[in-house]
Amino acid sequence: MTNVGHFYYLPMDSVHYGRGSLNELIGELDRLGGERVMIVTSPTVRRHPELVRRIESMLGTRCVAVYDGVRPHVPYECLQAGLDLLNETRPDVLVTIGAGSVVDAGRALALAAGEGLRDAMELQRWRAVFHPPSTTILPPTNGKALPIVAVPTTLSAAEFSNCGAVTSVERGTKDLLIANELTPRSVILDPELGVTTPAALWVSTGMRALDHAIETVYSPRSGPVTDALALDAIRRLSRALRATVRNPEDVEARSEGQLGAWASYFGEMNLTLGLSHAIGHQIGARHNVQHGWTSCVVLPSVMRWLAPGTLRKQALIAGALGVDTSQLTDAAAAGAAATAVEALVKDLGLPAHLGELGITPGDYPGLADAVMQDLVVAGSPRPVAYSDVIHLLEECA
Repeated sequence: MTNVGHFYYLPMDSVHYGRGSLNELIGELDRLGGERVMIVTSPTVRRHPELVRRIESMLGTRCVAVYDGVRPHVPYECLQAGLDLLNETRPDVLVTIGAGSVVDAGRALALAAGEGLRDAMELQRWRAVFHPPSTTILPPTNGKALPIVAVPTTLSAAEFSNCGAVTSVERGTKDLLIANELTPRSVILDPELGVTTPAALWVSTGMRALDHAIETVYSPRSGPVTDALALDAIRRLSRALRATVRNPEDVEARSEGQLGAWASYFGEMNLTLGLSHAIGHQIGARHNVQHGWTSCVVLPSVMRWLAPGTLRKQALIAGALGVDTSQLTDAAAAGAAATAVEALVKDLGLPAHLGELGITPGDYPGLADAVMQDLVVAGSPRPVAYSDVIHLLEECA
């Protein structure tokens, strides 16, 4: 039988990785014609002033502004000060320094600049609209978003996406802004910057990357390229996260984690991540919980719920997690995959139950409603009903 399929690439020009790769920043800005640069970052990164100062020093007179007001999950309201600063200083390139929320904020600001917006709340006009069970409407952009160079300090892998996640506090939902031009043009993965990130935050975001990889492998739209890279990501991340907990100063472990995060999201535009992500999006938006923790809590239960229809794929996941599957049936190996994820969560000292996140059974109906309106629920290899989400939340309690 001849394989037939397709693989689409996002418009990312380059990825620099390894010790000292931050030194490539100026060359990337030269290539992009960046003469006026606005740094986008968060108060958390600002608490390590040497990092931002180092990049400001590298930029010299190119740095026209620093916006450091990004909040977790990027509520629309936090973008207004950044948009005001952007319109005042007129940068031609954005450099994001920080976690996934920072690059998401950078995407939102890049889109706002391209569309000539003055009010950040107007960005809601570009949110993806999902009509269950599987129709997604993406409002067109004018294609003039500012280019982004992303310098991540965690393992969320958000920098490898064309999708920015922004939270509507009023609606209690996470909105997705999706357009190819919102893909960072360049990414710099310097593990020496990663050492400035506390190990607990680093490994929790690494669990989010592991979630990306696992939901890629059992996606109905996975293919040979995405499978190979996602399984490599699982192997790298499971080793590197444990190594980082043992020694937070291990730069090589940080670098392995970064490579694993990259592999976890490579080719993601060719498929739709599934139910663990849908639940995680809405827990994060409604309860201000970091996505790494939601993955720790939700992913094993989702894996078990999906196992009957994804036995072979989950057997591969188990092997990548270090389970000896040579004497196991696919069914037994698939069961071992979720258990291996739980063991990793325990080794990393991360939360494993919704109660640890402050979420109670009274929250489940609202969460389930929001999950059913999340477009990535369509990526589940098993059809999802409201009652299924309630059941899974109860399993995660």
